Amino acid sequence: MLVEQIRQSSLCDELQLGDTLNQSALQGDQAHFHLLLSMLSQNVCDQAQFSMQKQQHEQVQQDLRDKFQLAQARALKALDDEFSVQANWSKHLHAGEPSRIRLEQALGGYAACAEDSVDGLPHEVMNNVDLLSRVKLQVAKPDLQQEIDKEVKGTDMYKLLSDFDYSKPLSVKYFN
Repeated sequence: MLVEQIRQSSLCDELQLGDTLNQSALQGDQAHFHLLLSMLSQNVCDQAQFSMQKQQHEQVQQDLRDKFQLAQARALKALDDEFSVQANWSKHLHAGEPSRIRLEQALGGYAACAEDSVDGLPHEVMNNVDLLSRVKLQVAKPDLQQEIDKEVKGTDMYKLLSDFDYSKPLSVKYFN
């Protein structure tokens, strides 16, 4: 009985050592494997047949759209050529057929909403705003045609200063 306890708690013979080596190799416990090999001799771990092969874990880069068979990515707002589809949806909604809209959207992959605004405000709001507020909005928004220079070169600055009309008074417009 005492022999069995000693045998289970420590390595006594080659059979036990070989079995423990196999278990550590099977489990991939490289540190325990090398520790047991070093019991056989000091330089056994340096020999080629005892080095564990490094496994190459290649991650397959699979696109999730392909994996789940989804349609191509698209914008949330409708494109210009989808205006007729959006108009048909309006007709279906007034006819009381919202399920038909959902079916068309699912089959066609159309966007859920259309761009129907002026500077972020709907047309109904812009039509009911007074003239002064419209002018303020137009002045406040930056003009996209004018390019803003990030860097001014020396010759460009000289041309700007030499062409500036100093005879005209400067004016500042304030909108509250």
